[in-house]
Amino acid sequence: MDTGNNEKSLSLEELVAGVWRRRKTALLVTAAALVLGVLYVLATPKKYVASTAVRIDMQHLPEQYVAPTVTEQVQQRLATVRHELLSLPVLSKVIEEFDLYRPVRESSGMTAAVQAMRGSIEVKVEGENAFVIDVEANDPELAAKIANRLPEVYAENAIAERAAAAERAAAIFAAEIEKMRPEIEAYEQKLVAFKAEHAGNLPEVLESNMRQIDRLSGLSETALTSLADAQRRRTALARNGSESNVDVGRLAVVRNDARRELTTLEATYTPDHPLVQAARRAWEQAQARYDAAAAAAAAGDSEQKRVDAEIAWLQESVAQYQKRMDEYMKRLEETPSVGAQLAAINRTYDAVREKYQTLLSRRVEAELARDLEARQKASLFNVVQPAFAAAAPIEPNPVSAMGLALLSGLGLGIAAAVYSASRDTSIRGAADARSRLGLPVLAVVPNLDGRMRKSS
Repeated sequence: MDTGNNEKSLSLEELVAGVWRRRKTALLVTAAALVLGVLYVLATPKKYVASTAVRIDMQHLPEQYVAPTVTEQVQQRLATVRHELLSLPVLSKVIEEFDLYRPVRESSGMTAAVQAMRGSIEVKVEGENAFVIDVEANDPELAAKIANRLPEVYAENAIAERAAAAERAAAIFAAEIEKMRPEIEAYEQKLVAFKAEHAGNLPEVLESNMRQIDRLSGLSETALTSLADAQRRRTALARNGSESNVDVGRLAVVRNDARRELTTLEATYTPDHPLVQAARRAWEQAQARYDAAAAAAAAGDSEQKRVDAEIAWLQESVAQYQKRMDEYMKRLEETPSVGAQLAAINRTYDAVREKYQTLLSRRVEAELARDLEARQKASLFNVVQPAFAAAAPIEPNPVSAMGLALLSGLGLGIAAAVYSASRDTSIRGAADARSRLGLPVLAVVPNLDGRMRKSS
């Protein structure tokens, strides 16, 4: 038989009994685990978490008055909110304001401090237009301050970016306007010079030219009728050889006609208009001839001379009317060609002017959008739930730590008791002796100490 075997197979009852006999060992191990748990709770630095909930409300600019130049949607900003909140500009500003991670900054710089701070911040997107910031720190007041300050710094940077975008848009439009200004001015000068050079051939004065031709035609016919009448009177005077003062009456009629024509033109055109000036000269000439005829008649001049003067004046008038009619006819003939050239210039000018006007309008809208962005910045980020100082730390959790220590201690204590019981090679009772030795038991010595304790 082998009595040196250190291990034995125990039944469940024997195992329970062995553990019970070693209950002090299990309790000592459990107590040690509880002590370690208490030491862990006391020695571990406490960590507190503060949370801030922020809602992003996109600005709604009145598009019926101004088109916004910053068209970023809520979803686009929420997609990058975590990266923007944990960016170097935002975190470095918060670190400097609260003087955080000073040893890290002094040894490794601001980038290392920002990297360390990122591990204590968690950003979670909630819903379609909100996010939550969780900040972990050893001081509950500091955690709350950081959690409340982070969205403010983020909002300031975001608003500054939007204002910068609106400013850039306005600057771009202003630069384009200044770039196009010489071109539009050159086309305007070219258009003005062309109209000044072809003032009488422009399509807009076509109807006026036609009216002038009709008027000159009527004046020419009237002058020709008067000329024919004067020539008949001259023939009659030559035949009769007598003098007459009829030409004074005729010149009076011509003068009155010229006056009526002048009055009509003055009612239609300005005094410096060429037609008015020509009519005034005609009236002055008629008046002069009438005065001369009257003076000649008064001086006893012959009717023959007066008729000759009237005929000469009428012939000159007819020639002038015909010359002016030829000028207006030439204008009518040149009008289609001039109109085509003017239309070509206007097409290019209209295209450039439309682009220029669009840029002017867009610049005004960009400036208005920039002002509206600045005025509506308070409504872009709204703190739904500000952070407050936490009443209890999240780490270490005393209840969880002590519960885990108790469970661990009990497990280790029971495991130690079971292991000790399994290594126990002592024989307990006659049945244990027969099973282990394989020999019959002749006698059993009772536990005298136990009986004596019972009897006493």
